[in-house]
Amino acid sequence: MNSRRRELTDESGTPGWLMTYADLMTLLLVFFVLLFSMSNLEKERFVEAMRSFQTAFQRAVSGAPNNLIPLEHNAPGNPSEEINEAIVESPSKANSKDEGEESAEDRRARALKLDWERLNRDLDDAFEQMQMQDAIEIGTPKDGKLSLRVKGGLLFNSGSATFNYAMLPMLDALLDTLAQNPDYKLEIQGHTDDIPISTPQFPSNWELSAVRATTVLRYMVDAGINPKRLTATGYGSSLPLVPNTSTENRAINRRIEFVLEKRALD
Repeated sequence: MNSRRRELTDESGTPGWLMTYADLMTLLLVFFVLLFSMSNLEKERFVEAMRSFQTAFQRAVSGAPNNLIPLEHNAPGNPSEEINEAIVESPSKANSKDEGEESAEDRRARALKLDWERLNRDLDDAFEQMQMQDAIEIGTPKDGKLSLRVKGGLLFNSGSATFNYAMLPMLDALLDTLAQNPDYKLEIQGHTDDIPISTPQFPSNWELSAVRATTVLRYMVDAGINPKRLTATGYGSSLPLVPNTSTENRAINRRIEFVLEKRALD
């Protein structure tokens, strides 16, 4: 009986259970490698772990037929490792792309800031040459706009929408700025104090501020500026800079504001 068992064992070669065991171990190895590759994206640690799995697996199933455990497929340079390397490297490439987009956005913001600084400097130099820097206040660029405030009493006589011709060089400086910067548009705003006005020409401060703003607009259109780049609005006394509680404050609120804003070219 014992000799018969030995004959059957010798004829069958490797026991059948070992094949099933080897298949199971192979599936477990693939499963753990997949989990590891999904949870850890560090290439060096991944390769080191792969080698450790391979060594441990070879020791655990030593004695099994080579054709059941194709460990050579995990050797360096094979397609499986190249796929794993692609998985490891892909996040870094995506991060590089994001950093590139962010850098481009930073460059655009920096270019816009430099453009505003140049425009502000050019206007300041022009008004200084005309010795009008005390009559004109250049604001700080905000929300893509740059404001210039001109005291109303300097540009127009009291209760009138007729130009004070001594201030026309200031308007000419603005004209030159618009001509040299075609990607900017200009909003002209008329403001008054709260003292009521009632004349045949101007029933209220609303009409006075509106006519003053449109008078400036007409001057610029006659000088060759495209009307599409200009708007004129009268606000009356509705937007005071300071409370209308004194003569000095009312003089501050009587003003013409020029608001430069970058626009898309037609």
